[in-house]
Amino acid sequence: MEILVAALVAFLALMHLAYAIQNVLNLTRAGEAVALVLGQAEAPVYPRSIVPSIRSPVLTWVALIMIIALQFAAGAALAFGTLQMFMAGGGSPADFAAATEWALIGCGIALLIWFGLFLTIGAALFQMWQTPLGQGAMGDAYRNGMFAGLVMLILLFLPTV
Repeated sequence: MEILVAALVAFLALMHLAYAIQNVLNLTRAGEAVALVLGQAEAPVYPRSIVPSIRSPVLTWVALIMIIALQFAAGAALAFGTLQMFMAGGGSPADFAAATEWALIGCGIALLIWFGLFLTIGAALFQMWQTPLGQGAMGDAYRNGMFAGLVMLILLFLPTV
């Protein structure tokens, strides 16, 4: 079971690092996507929002850099957690549970990205659900957040004795 749980954390790490690297490799397009959401350029259903649109290139890049930095942070914490879990494998259940700390931190950062940034700020406040690009991002954010949450629950409810 320890190997299976560590493997799940490893795949979650790989996913976050892959997203971060893909964003860096496609920085201009990623910036355009963030600008589209923050600028609320296409809002045919609800043309007014409780949050004003942001069209500042500086703020758009700040948002994108924050997203990418958090993806790298989640991936790094999850990768470090994976290593700690593999090193603690075969020991006592309490030692293995203690080795999950960085994996739990990585899952928490992932939830901040997918639930906090994408679904709460992007979808609810900036209404990205109104665009095809936004709907795709919301679906991905929901899926990614659910996997991070599921892995977090598995880690939290591991037997410790």
